[in-house]
Amino acid sequence: MKLRLLLVFMVTLGVLSLQAQDGHRKLREGDRAYEEGTYDKAAESYRAAISEKNSAQGNYNLGNAAYQQGDYEEAARRFEEAARLAGVSSQQAHAYHNLGNTYYQQGEFDKAAEAYKNALRRQPNDLETKFNLAKAMQQQQLQQQQQQQQQESEPSDENEEQEEQQDQQQQEGEDQQQQQQQNQDQQQQQSQENQDQQENQEQQSSEPQEAKPMTREEAERQLQFAEEDEKKTMEKMQRVQGRSCNSDKKW
Repeated sequence: MKLRLLLVFMVTLGVLSLQAQDGHRKLREGDRAYEEGTYDKAAESYRAAISEKNSAQGNYNLGNAAYQQGDYEEAARRFEEAARLAGVSSQQAHAYHNLGNTYYQQGEFDKAAEAYKNALRRQPNDLETKFNLAKAMQQQQLQQQQQQQQQESEPSDENEEQEEQQDQQQQEGEDQQQQQQQNQDQQQQQSQENQDQQENQEQQSSEPQEAKPMTREEAERQLQFAEEDEKKTMEKMQRVQGRSCNSDKKW
């Protein structure tokens, strides 16, 4: 993008005040530095001139120097101020033309196109501005297409939320299945333990029980009972034998 320069400040020196003469001198110094390519010195001189008098010429030339240094934000501010202060349509058109170039360099093609349109409103037959406007509008369309493709390729917030919900539901389902499996395992383990316990009890009941050790008192009682039973048995036998011997039955 080619900048338009307005380096000559045409004014009758005879009507200048001392302050205006100093501002004009700073502008001329800035112009010489700009032509030599020392844009930092040029910008310094233009700022000094603006401090003396905030003019459209000073802001315009300072915008050019900032543009050459790559300080596009500063350049845009100065071109906007120059367009505001300029009293001639052609000067406004130049300011808007360079403002469009500045926005174009920053990739702000919508703002660049609007600046070029403002320049053409003041100079409708400017072919260079028309060409720059066409390029800015073309880049603007490409930029919009790229943004649209990027939005289509990237999941929206709603899709991301749905995916998160699905992941959460899936995780909850897996947790429930795992809990159910654990419960089933515990039930099977408990059932097996109960079955083993029942089998142990049945086995214990079928096996002969070991006799408990007998105390001395119990042994003596058992012995006394046995003696009494034996005594009764002997007495009964004696009575039976006595009847047999005294029987009167004949052969």
